[in-house]
Amino acid sequence: MANNIKIKTNVRSVYKDIIKSNKGLANEIKKIVDKKSLKIQTEAIKEFNFHPVTKEIDRGPNASNTSGLTGGYGNLFSFIGFEYSDKPTIPIKAILNKKIENKIGRISNSGKFNVNFLIPSRSEIYNVTPLPWASGSSWAEGIEKGIGNLGSFIYSSRSVSGSRSGSGIQTQKKEALTFKTTSYISKLLEDLRKKLKNL
Repeated sequence: MANNIKIKTNVRSVYKDIIKSNKGLANEIKKIVDKKSLKIQTEAIKEFNFHPVTKEIDRGPNASNTSGLTGGYGNLFSFIGFEYSDKPTIPIKAILNKKIENKIGRISNSGKFNVNFLIPSRSEIYNVTPLPWASGSSWAEGIEKGIGNLGSFIYSSRSVSGSRSGSGIQTQKKEALTFKTTSYISKLLEDLRKKLKNL
C-alpha cells in the first residue's frame, strides 16, 4: 500500500521472551512481534466497529442519531447522502483488516533491535470514503472537520422522493441545524501508531 506509514519501535520486551527460547532467533522474533501486533490491530478494528459514527452509519437510512452529530435530527447516513443500499464503512474495514506488515532490523549485541511497521494512513482511508455529492472530499474526514449543507437537510422516517438514501433530502429552505464534529479516523490511527511504537 503506497500510502502506508512506516513506524520504528525499539522492542525490548520482546527480547525477554526470545532469550528463553532455543529456536532460531529471527523466527522467534517474527512470531512474537506478529502475535503482539495482531492483538493491537484487533483492538483497533474493534474500536472502529464500536465507534458511535460507525455504528450509526452501519444501521443505514432509518437509524437513530445515536452519535448526536446532527443534534438528534435525522441520521448521518441520510445527511451524508448515501444511496439506500450503500455500505460506506466496508472500504475502511477492508483496509484495517489487512495484515500489518513488519520488518525486523539488525539485532545488536545487547539484544536491542528495531521493528518497522506499515500501517494505513489517513489519506488512504480518505481516498476510499468519498462524499456522494462532492468529488474530492471525504465523508470520513468530514466527520472530524465538518460537513456543510446541514441547514438545508430535511429528514423523514418515511420514503422521500428524489432522495439517495430514501429518508433525507437537501432543500433551499434553511433550518437552524448544526453539525458537531468528533474524532474518528485520525485518533484511531494515532492510537494504533502509539501502541505499536510502545509494543
